[in-house]
Amino acid sequence: MFKYQPLAAAIIALASMQVLADDSLSTQTQNGVENVAEVQQAVAAFSTATQHQTGDGNDAYADQANGIGTITQTQEGEYNAATGVQNTETEGQINHLQGGEWNSAYSEQWFGQNTAANVTQDGSYNAAMTFQDSQVASTINITQGDSENRADAEQLFGEGNVTTITQGGTGNQAGTWQVDQSGGTIDIQQSGELNETYVDQSLGSDNQADVFQSGDSGYVEVWQSEQEGSRAEVEQGGGALNELVVDQSIGANNLATMTQSGNTNAAWADQFEAYDSTTTVTQTGDSNLALTYQTGDAQSLTVTQTGNDNNVLANTWQAPQGGTGQAGNDQIAELTQNGNGNTASFSQAGNFNELYFGQEGDDNTLVVAQSDGGNLAQGSSVGDGNSVEVDQSGSGNQTNILQSGGGDNIASVTQADMNNIALVTQVGWSNQATVNQSALNQNATVDQTGTGNRATVVQQ
Repeated sequence: MFKYQPLAAAIIALASMQVLADDSLSTQTQNGVENVAEVQQAVAAFSTATQHQTGDGNDAYADQANGIGTITQTQEGEYNAATGVQNTETEGQINHLQGGEWNSAYSEQWFGQNTAANVTQDGSYNAAMTFQDSQVASTINITQGDSENRADAEQLFGEGNVTTITQGGTGNQAGTWQVDQSGGTIDIQQSGELNETYVDQSLGSDNQADVFQSGDSGYVEVWQSEQEGSRAEVEQGGGALNELVVDQSIGANNLATMTQSGNTNAAWADQFEAYDSTTTVTQTGDSNLALTYQTGDAQSLTVTQTGNDNNVLANTWQAPQGGTGQAGNDQIAELTQNGNGNTASFSQAGNFNELYFGQEGDDNTLVVAQSDGGNLAQGSSVGDGNSVEVDQSGSGNQTNILQSGGGDNIASVTQADMNNIALVTQVGWSNQATVNQSALNQNATVDQTGTGNRATVVQQ
């Protein structure tokens, strides 16, 4: 996409060179086809390079070093390329303004602070790439309109840097990288259909990634690996076939918030080997699916679904009961489903696990497995055809199941070892409760009101 023509061989080139100047000013204006404009400014207190090209197939290049500089490149037409480079600049700015199609804008900023790279492209099939290395409190702003545009931004080794990408239209792509950053922010907004976003924040702390997509068939990936105190918030709204992935692995004190509204949405959340991390998934619409995976210590998971045919699989990805959705200590999980045909599967391994579930609607199914020490499972199920199964093994386990209303509700509780308590209350039709307790200090209470109820309690 980017064009770099040999400047020495470009007869029609307009070249301006300024070196070792106190203040440096360069203005270049070209009309026509396949023109080349170049300016280099170095060791100037204040440098300004302005390049304006009208036509097709033009190249603009500006390089500033060791000072305070501003590069402004304006191109109108098609198949134009603009390149801006700033090295060791303070409060430097690179501005790309392009109108038309098949244009490309590229900028580099090295070893600076309070610098800014701004790209505005109107049209389709445009590409923007911005690179910042070893920056402090610097910003990247990319705005693209219409369709099939591509925006890439990369910030390496710095702190307090911000990337903002705004795309409107259909089929746009945005890719952002912040590596070894502290206090960095990524903000991406895409409107339209068939848009894609990729965010990578690794090796840092206190970073933030915000992604918003409106429209149908959007795809988002957010990777925050080896992060501490970072946050990822993704929202997809207003359409079908939206999909998002958030991965926060090998970190601590991280937060992942995922919100989807529409039809046939899917959300993946992965917090592997994470400490004191939280995942929140909210889905509103039809046929939503949430897959979550947490390992480590002190995790918290909250899933809320409203709509039809929602699924929650909170364990080893798509595995049924028997996975390790939360492995470690001090986990907390909250589940709320409101709609039709909802399914929840959950597995906790470790100590001090807690689970709170609420299902309301038709054909809901919940499977819970807890193991070893201080586990608590509570819930409430309202609707038709609900089935709840809880398996607890360890000490100090408690189970409270309440199913109310009408339906074919079935509750099954299995507890092993010390201080187990199970309370099952079912009101409705054809209810069946089975409680199996083993070892010390068991206490089981089953209360069923309705038609065709059966209760089986075994204590050993």
